Amino acid sequence: MRKVNFEKIKPGDLVEVPRTQFAPNRRGWNGWLFSNAVVISKGLGAKTGRPCITVTMQTPGRERNNYNEVKRTFFAEHVFYTNSLETAKRFMQEDGVTNKEEFEKFAAREDVTGCDWIRFLVDKGFLF
Repeated sequence: MRKVNFEKIKPGDLVEVPRTQFAPNRRGWNGWLFSNAVVISKGLGAKTGRPCITVTMQTPGRERNNYNEVKRTFFAEHVFYTNSLETAKRFMQEDGVTNKEEFEKFAAREDVTGCDWIRFLVDKGFLF
């Protein structure tokens, strides 16, 4: 995982942020789940003076193949570049999905699960 460059990151960029620690005994980031996020703003923390980035991040929703959004602020050192856009494009190409309408039909199928992160990318305008 590569940390974002605070000087080059701008609002609207797609990044990856830590969401949940599932194994506290592990070291480093090996025990965390990450979520896609879109940068809203960046600045310096009022108390610490450290670089901070505010994002809208995707969290799992209650419905199948859907998500919730949460606005959070992270220290810049805890925000990472992501390759989920390329992965999503590859998955959609393998399944023959080429536009938003086809994706909605695909995600509504009974045998399809785990599309919440792809739906986030579609809704934010990164795919299709």
